[in-house]
Amino acid sequence: MKRRALLASVAAAGIAPQTRAQALPRIAYVSGRSQATDGHLLAAFKEGLKTTGYIDGQNVTIDVRWADGHYDRVFSLVTELIATKPDVIAAVGGNTVGLDARKATSTIPVVFGAGSDPTQIGLVTNLSRPEANLTGMTLWANELDAKRLELLRTVVPAARNVALLMNPRNPGVTVEIEHVREAAKTLDLALRILEAETSSGIDRALQGTTGDKLDALAVVADSFLINYRARILDFAAARKLPAIYPSREFVTDGGLVSYGTRWADMYRIVGNYAGRILKGAKPGDLPIQRPNTYELLINLKTARALGLTVPAIMLARADEVLE
Repeated sequence: MKRRALLASVAAAGIAPQTRAQALPRIAYVSGRSQATDGHLLAAFKEGLKTTGYIDGQNVTIDVRWADGHYDRVFSLVTELIATKPDVIAAVGGNTVGLDARKATSTIPVVFGAGSDPTQIGLVTNLSRPEANLTGMTLWANELDAKRLELLRTVVPAARNVALLMNPRNPGVTVEIEHVREAAKTLDLALRILEAETSSGIDRALQGTTGDKLDALAVVADSFLINYRARILDFAAARKLPAIYPSREFVTDGGLVSYGTRWADMYRIVGNYAGRILKGAKPGDLPIQRPNTYELLINLKTARALGLTVPAIMLARADEVLE
């Protein structure tokens, strides 16, 4: 009788007798990274979503997929989620994810997280009023990679031979490398480009420098490389090689120096945008966001292990110093 009464009241209210889960709006969250290394960024996305009133499992459903640093898996993950008819797609963790989402749908709103300038890699043509079904944020990596080289030179003034680890499959990396080459020339640094696009490729690229005289290492901001940061950190430690990285996660895991935006803040923006779209906002009315501030982290314990004395000017500039 109770069930009949409930169905009668539902019918009287004009509500279809469907489950709560079926009635919830859906967000497809696709990341080029892995849950093990970037679960905290998904949490940041949910925090941003919450600012618009949406809480996962209560009034919204988030379907999550991780590519684990394998760009070739992204498109199939996106199309798999599109089949579930989501209301919004959050395409984060690498340039490729946004581009594959753009290729897969022209109707479902997409909020992307790009490392490079979105206009240069073909995501949008206008940052203030992005067209079609796309909006999101960019880390503006081409400027940051060159800046990291300058900071590395400040930390290790005697450095002359620097290796730059990059992923040639990352859309936009060609422009970034041009900026880094120009910076290296200005700083009088000999730059060796190391290419890696698979996990074994990272090992080959790094181990291939064994007989070389290297003074330092710089790592390009790339989801695949960030996903395998433990291998890169182990190599730098074994070679006692000073290195600069694109995110704080490297330094908190034992790296020497990082410079970049606080990614959690940017993921909160993606979450906020996803929520605003669920409430009716159009992607074209949400301008592409970029960081307003960048942070410099230094790990003094690692510096001591390398026999380095970090210049006082760098310690003064650092946003955070790990003892």
